[in-house]
Amino acid sequence: MDRRAKRSSGDAAPVECRGRLVHGLLAALVVAAACAIFEDWTPEEISFEMAGSEGMGARVVYSTEFSAGVDVGGVTSVLVYASDTVDHTLPIDTSMSIARNQQGLGLGEPAGGETLEVDVSVSVDDRSLVVESGSILPGTPWRYLYVFNQKITRDVEVRF
Repeated sequence: MDRRAKRSSGDAAPVECRGRLVHGLLAALVVAAACAIFEDWTPEEISFEMAGSEGMGARVVYSTEFSAGVDVGGVTSVLVYASDTVDHTLPIDTSMSIARNQQGLGLGEPAGGETLEVDVSVSVDDRSLVVESGSILPGTPWRYLYVFNQKITRDVEVRF
């Protein structure tokens, strides 16, 4: 006696459905991956936050118009063409558009000649890039440079 059972026509439907489901999921995955490839990742906005030494003054230079490059010694040189200098009272929470030049520079220093104890964070389009704490001494500004798709270092020299 043949122990192999014959499949009824009702057993084939779940196999066909599973096959269609797998093909449908694969197609959806391919479409999602294709969409991610064409998504625009260029930055739109950079945000600076500085807290600590509440009520103390800080002078911050902001710029999106500069050229930057790294020399053979690993120092990033920045030549600023245009900037805005703003006198703030801590805390600072500000943003600027970087859609046109895809770069941003922030230089912060004490406004009154006193040392500032600060917590600083920088983000681009809600992606956190820097969170750090420390002292900002008179004559030694805190510096942050962001340039989209370009290798830079934290050792930055700025010229105006």
